[in-house]
Parts: sequence; C-alpha cells; structure tokens
Amino acid sequence: MEIRAARRADAERIATVARQTWHAAYGEFLSTDAIDATVDEWYDPASLRSAVAREDDAFFVAVADEIVGFLQAGYRESVGNVVVTRLYALPDYWGEGVGSALLERAAERFVDAGYERVSAVVLADNEVGRAFYDARTFEVVDRQTTTFGGEEHDEVIVAADLDALTDASDTGDAADTSDTTDAARADGTDASDEA
Repeated sequence: MEIRAARRADAERIATVARQTWHAAYGEFLSTDAIDATVDEWYDPASLRSAVAREDDAFFVAVADEIVGFLQAGYRESVGNVVVTRLYALPDYWGEGVGSALLERAAERFVDAGYERVSAVVLADNEVGRAFYDARTFEVVDRQTTTFGGEEHDEVIVAADLDALTDASDTGDAADTSDTTDAARADGTDASDEA
C-alpha cells in the first residue's frame, strides 16, 4: 500500500470511498437519506479538488490497486491545534493499518512543521471510529451535539500529542478496528470550524 499526497484527479474516487464508508460506519444510527445528502454536500468533487489544493492542509490517500482511504488535516487557529477533518478507509480495509498509516504520515508532517497537538470530532455512536482513536493515545477532551437528518447526535472531541503518533505501527494493527472519523458537521461546516 502506498500513502501519497492526494491529487485533484482523485476527487471522484475520494467521494466514492466516503460514501461507502459513511454507510458502513454510520448506517446503524443515521438514515440512508441523511448519509447520502451529507456526502453529496461535503464530498462534492469540485470542493474536494479545492481541498486537495490547500497548501496549509495535509490531504493524503492510501492506494492499493486504487484509493482505499484518505485523510485531511490542518492547523486551525480557532481550535489552537491541528484538526483531522476527514479520515476514512473502505470497510474491507478496516483493521489493515490504512488509517494508522495515513494518521502517521500526517503527524510526521505537522511535527516537522512544529505543531504539538491534534484533535478530531467523532460521533459518539461511532464505535468503530472511537476504538480507532482510543487505540492511538487520543483522549476525550470535550463533548458536543450535532444534527443529522433532523435528529440530534452526540459527538466527542478527542485529542493527542502529535509526536506520539509518528510511529503509529507501535500501537499494533490488531487494535486497528476502524479507520473512520466524523469529519464534517451537519450545518455545512467541518470539524475545523469548531471554536
């Protein structure tokens, strides 16, 4: 598997991976309509091409024969640390180290740039995503509520020291049960917009 910088031409495949992963990760507690509407809005290929072009963000993809996962993260002044805004892998690759490899690559980039902390927002009902972050030294630092499909859902904000993530393979892929995180918000903003 190769971890590389995302390219503008990857946008359609990233959107496909997002849709498949959202249904697998969130299908037990979000409606199909809410998932599809959210993915349509937040993973529009044109907006993904713009996101890939942001120089201040890290946007990486994991490639087997094709893209099987992706991560976007960047420093957010409003939060005061690096924020993972998107981290997903196809369900067939959960537990295979895709998320760990993507997270490690991003952590290396931001440690090299002098940053110390990273956070992410995860739907509280997303047991797969919660287990992923728990296995990688992330701790719950706050809680909040968001709305999907007209229903309120609890979220947790998790955070970790970046330097603890620069050798993610030490956490062991046996614990790698998920490579998903809730990245975006129902109000059209993403986790990076949190104050």
